[in-house]
Amino acid sequence: MWTFVMQPGLATTIVDFTHELSPLLVGLVSMVWLSAGMIVLAALQHFAMQNTKPSAKTTPTPADYRAAA
Repeated sequence: MWTFVMQPGLATTIVDFTHELSPLLVGLVSMVWLSAGMIVLAALQHFAMQNTKPSAKTTPTPADYRAAA
């Protein structure tokens, strides 16, 4: 809101951008919620990956160096 200095004999002018900035505010709030939702989904995915059981590890077969020589 802009106000100008009040002087005797001059009218006061007030510029109100409330209705003009409303779509911008809605877009900004939507982007914040979308970003927060994506962060939560990434955290849940990371948490789910940490709780999975590791697959059975295979032990490597010992190399037969005599056959290679």
